Amino acid sequence: MRRPSAPNTATPGRPVHGRPDPTPPILGLLFAGLVLVGLGACGGGSSSPTAAAQVAFTGADGRRTTIADIDGPVVVNMWATWCQPCVREMPAFDAVAATTSGVTIIGVNIFDEPDEARSFATALGVQYSQFTDPNGELSTALAVTGYPATAFFDDDGTLLELHQGELTEQELRSSLRRLYPDTIQGSAP
Repeated sequence: MRRPSAPNTATPGRPVHGRPDPTPPILGLLFAGLVLVGLGACGGGSSSPTAAAQVAFTGADGRRTTIADIDGPVVVNMWATWCQPCVREMPAFDAVAATTSGVTIIGVNIFDEPDEARSFATALGVQYSQFTDPNGELSTALAVTGYPATAFFDDDGTLLELHQGELTEQELRSSLRRLYPDTIQGSAP
């Protein structure tokens, strides 16, 4: 007759049935700390103007501007030529920008050479305003970890939300209605 095995009552870091405990307490604390840091880096929902609103990027005319320089709420679509999801969503941003008022929608190319980014956007046929940030300063200030990324700012430069990943036209319109209910005009599908 087989004897029932004893319940696992080993203390952390001590062997269980002759094997070391696979989760010493320090690893659990380290994992919890990384999760908390990751959650804090996602951005959004701050109650004062953000440092990102002061980061300068360059327009097609060569002039430097910031989010704080633009009147009213601003939606910033950060993209790169090598990012296929970025390229797929750009026509959606173009369509929404063409039919929406009360919110400025801009594209900011990150990490590409400015001339390459401008040529790429022109060849793609997008008409919404495009800027370049070849050093990725804006995405760094926003702690972006993946592209495309879309930052939604209110009229005083406060970051309302940071979305990392591709947005469809309908998802973008829905976000605009949710984040700017008293400002948005013409964001019907």
